[in-house]
Amino acid sequence: MGTSVDREQSEIVNRGRPAARRRAWTWGRAVAAVALLALAGQVRPPSGAAAAAPVVIAPPAPVQGDTVAIVIHAAAGSSVAVRFNGASLPVFAVTEGTWRALRGTDPDTPPGTYPVAVVITPPGGSAVTARRTVRIGRTQFAERHLTLPPKTMGLVTPKNLAIEAAALNSVLGRRTPEAFWSGPFHAPVTGPVDSPYGDQGFYNGRREWWHQGVDFDVPAGVPVTAPSGALVALARALPLGGNTIVLDHGQGVLTEYLHLSSFAVHEGERVAPGDLIGRIGATGLVTGPSLHWGLYADGHWVNPLFWTTARPGLTD
Repeated sequence: MGTSVDREQSEIVNRGRPAARRRAWTWGRAVAAVALLALAGQVRPPSGAAAAAPVVIAPPAPVQGDTVAIVIHAAAGSSVAVRFNGASLPVFAVTEGTWRALRGTDPDTPPGTYPVAVVITPPGGSAVTARRTVRIGRTQFAERHLTLPPKTMGLVTPKNLAIEAAALNSVLGRRTPEAFWSGPFHAPVTGPVDSPYGDQGFYNGRREWWHQGVDFDVPAGVPVTAPSGALVALARALPLGGNTIVLDHGQGVLTEYLHLSSFAVHEGERVAPGDLIGRIGATGLVTGPSLHWGLYADGHWVNPLFWTTARPGLTD
């Protein structure tokens, strides 16, 4: 089977970690932690059923490649703002009285402790700030070394890079308010992963970029299905990604599928989990039949396999 060269060129375009053991998470631990902060005067909880835990952050011990969910409970009609390490995050309504902000991490996210500030302004009331910290751990990413023929590398030209950027930048900037996903994502194909997320890519001896998704080693023609509910934001041929699909799952979460042989959907179409969207191919910058699956959250290419497990506040 072939290996996808895909978005390593996105260093050039500007455009998982391997499975790791994570600390078990329970809502009870989060409630207890926030309650202790409240007693210490660091958090003033709002009134109502959510008073014990106005802010819940999961996972509690993320590592590079994970997606951090910041879930806020407050009175209906409140105004909510979130800052992560001083930068504002988009905040979206989940249900009445519940909001969520996402913070993607990747191999370029420095390990360490980051401050989180959540400002809640209830209707007719004064703003209350809840302050938390999140510690992001390090992931050990592997290396992959590829020797590519001149014809393949010849696809990487300023003209082709400009075409890719023009097609992708506006699509990846979408922030659809509604979340179309519910529950964990499903892998788009069944088969082995032959190039994990985060691998440091070396082409013809030169380090180019880290792998911004996972590649599945599956034969040409195998069906590719939607991992969750979404809108089709992009379905067209690109010079480097080949036949490319981008699905908009809402609230700043998008998934990407590269090197397809054919499309089964059109831009603007709504898809449900398990719907056929295309078939495996070897189009674009790739050495043979392969599927590159990427997941974009909060402006970061995160580990898509993280989303295939139930996560409190994210996929539960």
